[in-house]
Amino acid sequence: MIRTKILATLGPAVGDVERLYKLFEAGCDACRLNFSHGSLDQHLAMLRIIREAAARWDQPIAVLGDLCGPKIRLGQIKDCDHTGGMPINVGDDLVIQRQATVGERGRVSSTYDHLVDDVKVGDRLLVEDGLLRFVCTEKTYNELKCRCTVGGVLKSSKGINLPNTTVNIPSITDRDWECVEWAIENDLDYLALSFVRKADDIQLLREHLRNHVSDIHLIAKIEKAEALAEIDRIVDAADGLMIARGDLGVELDVARVPVIQKDLIARCQTAAKPVIVATQMLQSMIEHASPTRAEVSDVANAIFDGTDAVMLSGETSVGKFPIGAVHTMAHVAEVTEKYLDEHPHRGAAEPSMRLKTMQLSAAVAKGVREIASDMKASLVVVYSQTGATARIFSKCRFNVPVVALSSDHRALRRMALHYGVIPQELPPPGDMHALVRDVDALVQQRGFAKPGQRILIAAGSSLGTPGTMNAIVMHTVGEQRFEPLPDAEGDT
Repeated sequence: MIRTKILATLGPAVGDVERLYKLFEAGCDACRLNFSHGSLDQHLAMLRIIREAAARWDQPIAVLGDLCGPKIRLGQIKDCDHTGGMPINVGDDLVIQRQATVGERGRVSSTYDHLVDDVKVGDRLLVEDGLLRFVCTEKTYNELKCRCTVGGVLKSSKGINLPNTTVNIPSITDRDWECVEWAIENDLDYLALSFVRKADDIQLLREHLRNHVSDIHLIAKIEKAEALAEIDRIVDAADGLMIARGDLGVELDVARVPVIQKDLIARCQTAAKPVIVATQMLQSMIEHASPTRAEVSDVANAIFDGTDAVMLSGETSVGKFPIGAVHTMAHVAEVTEKYLDEHPHRGAAEPSMRLKTMQLSAAVAKGVREIASDMKASLVVVYSQTGATARIFSKCRFNVPVVALSSDHRALRRMALHYGVIPQELPPPGDMHALVRDVDALVQQRGFAKPGQRILIAAGSSLGTPGTMNAIVMHTVGEQRFEPLPDAEGDT
């Protein structure tokens, strides 16, 4: 079983229980609902399908809602000359007006009322992830005049990036707040906030969730230059990061994206928070049954860097080969992880937790990892009621699976996004003997370990209570007794 988690964006390509179940079989651990597309009623129908398929799969599946954020888009544009939009060539002028219009004859509008106010002469405007490029040459109160530097076909609702412009637009839009309310009502596990610029953006959403007694975890999408300037505070404020390389590569020099990816993953290692690498990982599989060699290398390198999860977008939402895309990603992860197990010095850097509470759990996790290696254990089991301990264990990069136990359904679903962690439901046993008995039965029933194999169990004297881990038990599967590891004096 692979340890890297796969987050799949859902859409018409996997719009029923049978196809979604096959996606889980192929290796999907978590599902993304992209609020930039579709109505909330459509997302509710998809959520019901997810939960029915997950119940059949009998394994916790995380659900992440991806908020649109303040994405600036072109308005409606006529289909000119049957091109699907309005052709424009290098050197042509494009007028972007304040008032909404249906675009034609070199004139368009945008979804952002204050675009004309914010853009300055000399600023660049990049359309459709930079496929078309413009420079503002003149402006009046109601219009921007822009010169085309890279041509193509302008199409309705395509995104506009403004790498040189500071926009005065809230990070959380009215549409986002509507989606947040829906996410609370429908008990989603994660919300991803788009176009985060500062930690206050996360804190504003966090406060709203607290006021609604919601424990949804927040993922900050890093896709703006402003976010990198305040990245430490953003990492502290969020529950994890998504490296959204599409917009990031448009907003910044694309050559910097791989370096930024490595840096952000390392920061999440230190903070013991999950990180997702996203955008165009197997893009060619939207249309083709096989990926390019470059795409395979991209997925592998994200795993070498130490990511918790890799994400599929159009490949699984609208692509022709959604199951194949997940199979491919899982196979790349399997081969890459095997190499890392054989060459452990080539993997992600050793985490160095900042907070004292994390340092204690990290010390236990590192100790368990060493013992598991020395004793050739086939499995590590940890009782993690809230999921916090499992999250820290995941950052220590065990070369065997970590089964994380909890009785909290929400915590179990959230753990589905953590590298190397297999979440399993188990009510808190009365004592350590009961825990060993229950774990022995569970790992055999689920096929995680066979009789005669050694496993390590890490738990606390008060099972189910966070922060009480103080025991490591070595157990041989199928035996009725358990062996507490001796201390330095040889006592048990």
